[in-house]
Amino acid sequence: MMKYKHNRGYRYRLINPPKAILNARLDNIAIVPASLLPLMETVKAKVNMLPEGGVLLCHSQQNTRQRRLLERVGETFRQHGHAVLHLPIEQGAL
Repeated sequence: MMKYKHNRGYRYRLINPPKAILNARLDNIAIVPASLLPLMETVKAKVNMLPEGGVLLCHSQQNTRQRRLLERVGETFRQHGHAVLHLPIEQGAL
């Protein structure tokens, strides 16, 4: 008969996190596709225009699965009190 531990703790622990993590200030969140990584300065400008705690969600209009997923993510952030901005890539706003 095997016994399973259902209440295991986390496998890894950060005992002494780096100073950069301790001093990090998480103002806004941006969830963007990897194809926009070369345009990070433009994305940062959009994110910095959001109020503190805002969330920027970029998605493709053609990819309906991605759009639906990010809509659910955005709804979750709204329920937790964040301002959410959905921005389709095809709008050319980036």
